[in-house]
Amino acid sequence: MRYQLGISPGVDVTTAAIAENGWPSAIAVEGEPQIPTVLHLAADGSVRVGRSAVRLRASQPERTADGFVHWLGDSTPILVGGIGYTASALLARFLDAMIRTATAQRGEPPELVVVTSPATWPARRQEGLADAIARLETTTPVVARSSTEAMAALFSQTTPVADGRGAATYQLGSHWFEAAVFTATAGGYVPVGSPVGLADVSTSMLDDLLYAHVAGLVGDAGERLRGGPRASADGARLGAACAEAREVLTEETFADVAVPTGDTTTVVQVSRDDYESLVRPLLDDSVRVLARAVRAAASDTGALGLLAVYGPGARIPLVSRLLGEHFPDVGRLEIRHDGEFALGAALLAARDAVAEPASSETVLLGPAAFATTPPPSVPPVVGHTPPPRAESSGPADRRAAGGASHGSMPGGASAAGGALMGAAAAAGAAGDPGSPDPAAQGARAGSGTPTAPAGPRGIAAAASGEGAQASAAGGRRRWSAGGRPRRRLLAGVLALVVFIAGSVTLGLVLTGGGDGTSVTAAAPPRSTVDQHPQLPADTMRAAERAAGIAGGAGAGGAGAGGGAVDPNAVITTGSAEVAAITGTAYSLFRESAKGVTVRVGSTDTDDGFQKVCAGQADIVGASYALPDKACGTRVAGFEIAHHLLPIVVSRQNTWAQCLTTAQVGRIWARDSTVTNWNQVDPSFPNVPLSPIGPAASTVHAKVFLASMTGSSTNTRAYETRELDEIPARVDGDRGAIAFMDYSNFLTTNRAVRAIKLDSGRGCVEPNALTAGTGMYMPLCKPLYLYANKASLRKPAVAAFLRYYLQNQKEITSQAHYIARDDATVRDNIAIVQNLTAGVPAVKPA
Repeated sequence: MRYQLGISPGVDVTTAAIAENGWPSAIAVEGEPQIPTVLHLAADGSVRVGRSAVRLRASQPERTADGFVHWLGDSTPILVGGIGYTASALLARFLDAMIRTATAQRGEPPELVVVTSPATWPARRQEGLADAIARLETTTPVVARSSTEAMAALFSQTTPVADGRGAATYQLGSHWFEAAVFTATAGGYVPVGSPVGLADVSTSMLDDLLYAHVAGLVGDAGERLRGGPRASADGARLGAACAEAREVLTEETFADVAVPTGDTTTVVQVSRDDYESLVRPLLDDSVRVLARAVRAAASDTGALGLLAVYGPGARIPLVSRLLGEHFPDVGRLEIRHDGEFALGAALLAARDAVAEPASSETVLLGPAAFATTPPPSVPPVVGHTPPPRAESSGPADRRAAGGASHGSMPGGASAAGGALMGAAAAAGAAGDPGSPDPAAQGARAGSGTPTAPAGPRGIAAAASGEGAQASAAGGRRRWSAGGRPRRRLLAGVLALVVFIAGSVTLGLVLTGGGDGTSVTAAAPPRSTVDQHPQLPADTMRAAERAAGIAGGAGAGGAGAGGGAVDPNAVITTGSAEVAAITGTAYSLFRESAKGVTVRVGSTDTDDGFQKVCAGQADIVGASYALPDKACGTRVAGFEIAHHLLPIVVSRQNTWAQCLTTAQVGRIWARDSTVTNWNQVDPSFPNVPLSPIGPAASTVHAKVFLASMTGSSTNTRAYETRELDEIPARVDGDRGAIAFMDYSNFLTTNRAVRAIKLDSGRGCVEPNALTAGTGMYMPLCKPLYLYANKASLRKPAVAAFLRYYLQNQKEITSQAHYIARDDATVRDNIAIVQNLTAGVPAVKPA
């Protein structure tokens, strides 16, 4: 069973967790949920970690290393067994051992590994962690993510959003303090602002204060201890005694500290009151830092619904009292297990592995990374299991019941053009007289009247059994689309004018008969591809290749027409840009329809066309319309989404209202010398310019760079952020400029402002209308699905495509694309209902 692995390496202890079927659980190493971050390197090259290494340290201290995480980024070698290692090299060996342990327990390697670290670590430590990951001797993709990202993922999965309240974390670690604030959105929790960190507030600092205090109490006898806990063996013993006293004082009012004084030991009694007076200034600083962060984010978070406290210092009673005084209105103040950082890391790995199938690789997508009905909590214990599935509404269940979905008009101007096209096609289209397809014959006979979309539970009767498991994507890729579309302004304007003047009743045809008029359902159109402006195939093919996301192996196995070995398998391939939407569709579909396996592959549009036309694939994604008219009779086309990449700036930026594509290209090109806004335009102020975007390896970035600079590899160094992190990052920097996906842009609550783009035909604002009409050039384009008609007579293919198109608005939105207008959605549903009329329900294989 495939899984993903999350590792949270601390200076003193390390935790690990796996995600399976989208649910995280801690893994036990040597029977415990956390292990000491201790490494033993034997003379024969074998590596031991955790408690095994601690046991060996007693007899072979020279071959044992600890504390190396604290020294990441420091080039000073650490001697282990007489050989000098950097801290990164030691951490690499430790992580390798953790991955091998998980592999041995599970019987196979993980698909993806995420290693977390404090978001506020200095750059040298972050680089040290990156060096450690680069040294790993594993073929499994391993990526570093911040602990703040991990907690956002965990909160989103496990913490209900209550009245829009936010959340915050307070982590008093052994060698670092970090606090972060999160706001609750419809999609879960996201960080607000930047996490705050303090290098001089930690439990080791608290222990050092107690060390100095008790050493001073023994007078001259403690002189030899003045060098600190790392200066001598006696100092190390006293340091350990102070750490133990800190733990005792969390439950007792007094603790005895044994102070080595030469050949004797002096016992010093420390009261909790004395201890709290000693450490209060440091703890006050940490709480005030969090309070400032919460105040700064108050407009985004409102009152805190949750304040989660982590770290070995979490159980100090003074910490809870200070937090309670500063945050009297917090909904819940909870002391939580540090293993949650590993749980969050595992969730990040699960999200990336499911949402990012690798280009040119056929993968088998498993259960959704995020279930629609998460449990109320995930307790921080070993081996907790997912809750039983709750009966909750899926995407289509949230729509109006009955036929309302079919009869409603588009809600706004953005849908008007598509609404007209859908109405005209519905009124005038008829089945193909020469088509051998039985569904087309049924359409001519008046059969196959569209029905209301079925919800995720609505097709359960047509499918049963368990689906396959999740598969690896490798690397951190994000899906996107791109190209250089041509604007069809005339078509868009004409559509709007005729729609307003025509008063066409969507989906209905009025027929006269005798004294009355009857209303009958119109035959559905044969395709929604032809209803809207198309972009030239040659232009889009070149753009697809310029973005570096074309080529590779497609979906394998017997496909349509030839008969798949598994009758309940669906073969999909084609455009890598559409694969994200198809993958999202399957992750939702499998929650309600068991027994159907969808193999989501991705190569390029041309390869997809060849396979679907030859019957080697059931469904393919396309970045441009099918140019082969001869194949058009064997496939059905559906326009399913538009892609849009807005360029955004902070609302504090009042000067950049519109940029030309040439100006944007100069900002991002590899040889760019632009560091200030006045270099973009002399009329702009002399403000430092900060370019931001998703990582250059993501498909979003590849498409953006290919469109703006001519090549996906022609890029300068820029600050990289996850798509959902970009708005918060840009909001606080008036010199920032970024590109992002449209769906996240819509959820920013006006935190950022989109600038207009001029590709030579005037300044155009990014919105659903300009994307749908191809006006926001070159950062918008339509995306398509093509299905082999013979394949649609197979129950599994019919069930999946019906669900896909009935829920396409929710699916495309979750995949970070723009859904098509209501009329196109209705037409897509009508087409697939007619093509699959009479297809029996899915039978268990």
